[in-house]
Amino acid sequence: MMKRNIAVLAFLLAGLAVSAQDVALTVDAPESAAAGERFRIIYAVNSTDGQFTPPKFDPSFSVQGPQQSTSRNVQWVNGEVKTISSTTLIYYVVAGTPGIYTIPAAQFETKKVTVSSQEKQIVITAGGSSQTAAGQQQGQAGTAGDSPSSGNDVSMKMLLSDREVYAGEPVTGTLKLYTRINLSGIQELKYPDFKGFLKEDIETPPLRSLESEVIDGVQYGTGVIQRFVLYPQISGDLRIDPAEMTVLTQERSGARDPFFDDPFFDSFFSSVATVPRKITTQPVTVKVKPLPEPRPADFHGAVGSFTMESSISGTDAKLNDAVTMTVTLKGTGNLSLAGEPVISFPQGIEKYDPKVTVKSTGTASGSKVFEYLLIPRNTGTFEIPPVSYSVFEPKQQKYVTLRAGGFSVNVTGTPGEEQAAAPVFAPGEDVKYLGQDIRFIRNDSTKLSTVAVPLVSGVYYWLWFVLALVVAAVVLLLRREQIRRNADIAGLRNRKASRNARNRLAKANALLKSGKKEAVNAEVARALWGYLGDKLSIPQSEITREKCYAALRDRKADEEIITELDRILSATEYSQYAPVSEGESPAALCSRAAALIGKLDDVLD
Repeated sequence: MMKRNIAVLAFLLAGLAVSAQDVALTVDAPESAAAGERFRIIYAVNSTDGQFTPPKFDPSFSVQGPQQSTSRNVQWVNGEVKTISSTTLIYYVVAGTPGIYTIPAAQFETKKVTVSSQEKQIVITAGGSSQTAAGQQQGQAGTAGDSPSSGNDVSMKMLLSDREVYAGEPVTGTLKLYTRINLSGIQELKYPDFKGFLKEDIETPPLRSLESEVIDGVQYGTGVIQRFVLYPQISGDLRIDPAEMTVLTQERSGARDPFFDDPFFDSFFSSVATVPRKITTQPVTVKVKPLPEPRPADFHGAVGSFTMESSISGTDAKLNDAVTMTVTLKGTGNLSLAGEPVISFPQGIEKYDPKVTVKSTGTASGSKVFEYLLIPRNTGTFEIPPVSYSVFEPKQQKYVTLRAGGFSVNVTGTPGEEQAAAPVFAPGEDVKYLGQDIRFIRNDSTKLSTVAVPLVSGVYYWLWFVLALVVAAVVLLLRREQIRRNADIAGLRNRKASRNARNRLAKANALLKSGKKEAVNAEVARALWGYLGDKLSIPQSEITREKCYAALRDRKADEEIITELDRILSATEYSQYAPVSEGESPAALCSRAAALIGKLDDVLD
């Protein structure tokens, strides 16, 4: 073989003459394909000197091309060297209607001869019907359409963990690539518009290599593009539109000639072309069932399988000393959307807004921790009741009530102690203690004299007495008003809505400065949804755009404000899955959201 190849190369260098050859035109096309999916029709002719006439494709076909390339091969036949030229033409076709179609013959005309290809019959099936049973079972239960389609050598599928869920129940999604040809990269990726869902991306390693996977007897190279979690916010049939991606394929510019089948020459005379190809997923519909009624009073939007526990930093405390109570929700579900438990703390214990921390394991599993800062303002024994928190369990299809805690706190101390010994704190900050002033007793000799001062005489005494009564009355009234306002949960949420929203926007700006642009949009969305729920007294588990817009119209809000709100909410949803370069910048969204909250305050306050 080596001697033969060396001889061939020697003849090439000597520039031997080219002999004539018979002209032949061949066609290669799949026997079947799915409607709406792209396939290739390849024509190859062993000549470069002639005119190609394509077939008349069916009017229902969408045709792109041809992509044309030429090549020259050399063959040793009966002691003679022949140079064979070939032309390859590739058409990319999408059939829109199922049926059986005949592709007519194409023609290639030279100065001496006209040759035709064979007719080709192709079966176009309904979209998704060509999926294999093996692919349907691949890692996902009940998700038809998750396997590669026959007739496609490269495709992308959207795999969902479930197609029928309850509102708020998380759905894990995966964008997966399947290919039977060489790829050199991804040029563009566009995610669908997840309308009706809140989306959280799962950290996914960049796609650098493919794994081998056999599906229905066909070997594919597969790889995960992106994983994410979807939380349906409304009930009904929610459609997820196709995702789009442009891949760069590596394809030979010319097919191997039937008269020249020695693979030795491929490395010398074959060329590889980089061809961009756009692939899409099939649209997917998720059936979302509403949560059953009636809902427990202590249900705050948590949907999933959870456990709950609570703890306290100490059951013995000093007057005005800080005590920390922690409530932890663990499990799998919509942790990020689960609301704060309502705890009836006894009078005499001052409570501040909890510090909330969500710890995720990379999916919808993890924990959510509520840390309450408590300051006992009176002495005695205080009973903190057990925490009651209802969740909806999708597997059991019912509400489950979780309970944890119940603590007795014994507070000792003397009322009226130096205030300098009391902690100084602010909501969301750690407790800090101020130093006490210490006044030492002088032990040197001092002469004392007795001065007679009438106990109840003098103008200044009565002025100070009246002033003390007025101050005491004002303090009592303010204290009663504070107790009344704290008892009004809805009013308390309303008053703190703006502050909480602006705190979240401040967090979004901090994330932006630290370079975490992908997390900014989710924080802006939480700020707006939290603000609307608090201001309009709508539970987070029931809040929808329609309810918010109707409530704003009842409050006589301008349509411009409602339109701006709708645009910002849509922008946040789009920006969570769009590339950073697309859509509105996170900084602009933060600015628009802050301005909108100011306008809403004027309407709702």
